[in-house]
Amino acid sequence: MEDRLNKFNEEFFGPSMKFFDMKFIEVNGEDIVFSCEFNQMCGNPMGFVQGGMISAALDDATSAAMISGYEEKKAPLTTDLHILFHRPLQIGKATMKVRLIKLGQRSATSEGRIYNLEGKLVATLMHTAQPVDVPS
Repeated sequence: MEDRLNKFNEEFFGPSMKFFDMKFIEVNGEDIVFSCEFNQMCGNPMGFVQGGMISAALDDATSAAMISGYEEKKAPLTTDLHILFHRPLQIGKATMKVRLIKLGQRSATSEGRIYNLEGKLVATLMHTAQPVDVPS
């Protein structure tokens, strides 16, 4: 799995992943760890990262993990994103941890969590998707 995830650092980044400067870091037990960085364009009027930006970064990380889990033969067609916000996130770097919960024939589920630089949980995303064949 790590070999496939390393490709995301080199080959498979989409524009939103580049925007968030997302990088695969490691697989640590059940957790697939990514880093990201939110620039000033991600800010809300209070100076924190806007919630939709956090959702988008977690969507990208959980999608990358699912694609890797399906050995790059299936991609997630999202059916539901459910996010809980626990605390504000400062502009700058953050860490995301993803766990694959289910990779089935008809549905896939993963959980993504984003942490601030102090290691405190900022938001939790549940991502449910329909796996579809990757276009050739």
